[in-house]
Amino acid sequence: MKQQKMSRILVAFMAIVMVFAMTGCAEQTSNFLKNGWDYEADGVQYEPGFNDTYEYQTPAVNSSAADPSAYGSYEGAASGPVVTTGGSTATAGAAKAGSAKAGAAKAGGSSATAAPAANKTSYTAAEALELYKSAANKVKSTAKSATRTSETIRTISGSIPSLYSSFGFKEGTKSEKVVANGSSELKDKFPVEGKSYTCNLSASDIKSATVQSNGSNKVVTIVVKDDSEGTYDKSSKCVSTISIPIGKWTCKGVTLRGTIDANGRLTSLYYKMPTYVKQGSDAFAFSLEQNWTVAY
Repeated sequence: MKQQKMSRILVAFMAIVMVFAMTGCAEQTSNFLKNGWDYEADGVQYEPGFNDTYEYQTPAVNSSAADPSAYGSYEGAASGPVVTTGGSTATAGAAKAGSAKAGAAKAGGSSATAAPAANKTSYTAAEALELYKSAANKVKSTAKSATRTSETIRTISGSIPSLYSSFGFKEGTKSEKVVANGSSELKDKFPVEGKSYTCNLSASDIKSATVQSNGSNKVVTIVVKDDSEGTYDKSSKCVSTISIPIGKWTCKGVTLRGTIDANGRLTSLYYKMPTYVKQGSDAFAFSLEQNWTVAY
């Protein structure tokens, strides 16, 4: 009987010990849930860098943490829209605080949207050419009229043979105005005559193109490359060339100067067409210049 009593006391004592042991374990679990992981496991101290959802957390400024890149990166399923930046695609919101790709997308990436032409302050030659073409090629379809206010022929070298006077071609200035009203006359009289466009140059056709501001207007100056000898292969794309079936005619350094208003419309055009002529052993050169105004 005494032995049974002692056994009961021993069992009760062991039960009390187990209760205290379990209480201690519960307290440790509670502290972990409350305070988070202390970056120690099985006696090994780890560097901070990720929380329990594997999202990157930036260490404190003075932290002695190892290079975070050593941890790699976690990329979960996309939870936001796809953002394109500079030709590369990043997922916005994929890994909430952490993905470097999402950060780059939010920051705008490595490229910025080009400013509208009206707000630009500098242009490449190709951009200046396109600015001019965009305005000039609207003239024949949108302008009310265009007026050639002057035409001048200046000798560059040699003298213009009398043979060419029979074509009404001689040195001097023509003061009479030429007016083109409506789309039909604009097509026939405004450069380039007989074409629906005013300029069909490409970037490979030009030596240079620049843009200058003049109040609310922009002035575009374009210098065209020399034609191949005996042809109008480049100049015919932007000026009204001369058709006289005598000799070889070549334009060199055709220059355009167009004024474009704040609405992107060509309001005036000046061009100079230096032309070199060879007929047998004879050669001469002259420059034909025209001034135009455009009304809308």
